[in-house]
Amino acid sequence: MDILTIVSCLFVLTAISSTINHKFLKLPMTIGIMIMAFVFSLLLFVCDYSITFFSGYHFAKDLLADMDFPKLLLNGALAFLLFAGSLHIKLDELWKAKYNVASLAIFGTLICIFTLGTVFWVLFSLFSLYIPFVWCLVLGAILAPTDPVAIINMLGRLGLPHRMQAIFAGESLFNDGIALIAFTTLIAIATSGHSSSAMSLSFAFIQEVFGSGILGVITALITIAVIKRINNDDIIILYSLALAAGTFSLAEHFHMSGPIAVVVSGLLMGDYLQKRPSKDDLDTVTGFWHVIDEVLNTLLFLLIGLEIMVIPFHYQTILISLACIPFLIICRFIAIGISGSVMLYKDSNPKGLISILTWGGLRGGISLAIALSLPNVFPKSEILVVTYICVIFTVIVQGLTMEKLINYFYKLK
Repeated sequence: MDILTIVSCLFVLTAISSTINHKFLKLPMTIGIMIMAFVFSLLLFVCDYSITFFSGYHFAKDLLADMDFPKLLLNGALAFLLFAGSLHIKLDELWKAKYNVASLAIFGTLICIFTLGTVFWVLFSLFSLYIPFVWCLVLGAILAPTDPVAIINMLGRLGLPHRMQAIFAGESLFNDGIALIAFTTLIAIATSGHSSSAMSLSFAFIQEVFGSGILGVITALITIAVIKRINNDDIIILYSLALAAGTFSLAEHFHMSGPIAVVVSGLLMGDYLQKRPSKDDLDTVTGFWHVIDEVLNTLLFLLIGLEIMVIPFHYQTILISLACIPFLIICRFIAIGISGSVMLYKDSNPKGLISILTWGGLRGGISLAIALSLPNVFPKSEILVVTYICVIFTVIVQGLTMEKLINYFYKLK
């Protein structure tokens, strides 16, 4: 199947899913599309057993055969997803909460990866699926990051205080970068069998985090200096695209963290647009990136639904996935409780804050993109199934009940 046919099929499926959600389901875009993608996967599965002239398995296999997931997702979709999310953040509020955000994003993510990895290792062993501990940590790194765009859209709709929105969204944006650094390190260990010393890993981690941040600042300042002289929405959008893609590519070239660099550049770009006298530029640019985000998230949901069709898996994997769902919430609770202890101690409603941060840890396009980029080795199929089921639960169940939880603790209505 040629690339144009593949892209055409994906966009047609995306348009149909979006239309059904808009006309009938009327759910928030991320949740509605996740449900539609899940239903689409089930329909393809049913077709294999009920229709003789059409095979869902072969359709999915042909559609995926010529696609390079690592390059398409990690070097493409991820940059645009993170940039879209960072444009909406109020930088002043984020800066006020910088220590809380840093603690949650760095220490909270690392704690979550380790606790999740341990839980997965125990669960796989109990179900007689003997997967090495390092691969369980890889799965922990895939499910540790939360979906910034889904969270930012939800918080803006529910009207939480700006400080809480900044902490919530900032942690979600930066934990993606931290989790991806951990993911690439763990994958290298898992596939090569060799691990570096703790000192060298710590040095590389610090270099990636701070070096990536500086790179994001430089590219953003250069772009802002150029667009200050321009009063044309179309050109500003082009520069924002160049900023997102260029920053990510430069970071990868210099062996830095592309996600962190893109988030920093997006924060500065969004702050500049928010402070311009005319709000038309902000509305136009953020509107464009909102569409980009929705399209990419829809494509990712559809792609992993197709991928699930063609990978072999056993009933034990589904049982493990269902069993790990409560631990997904427990591990995030532990990570937030430890890494955000100072913030929680000072907050006027610590019980409400930790409950919302825990339950609002939605997984989405980022986790799917990382999972799909795994090399075709054992235990990729098991990891994909667990990731898919966990994402479905967090987006649908947690996403649909988040508003009730917030209203319970903060009485916004």
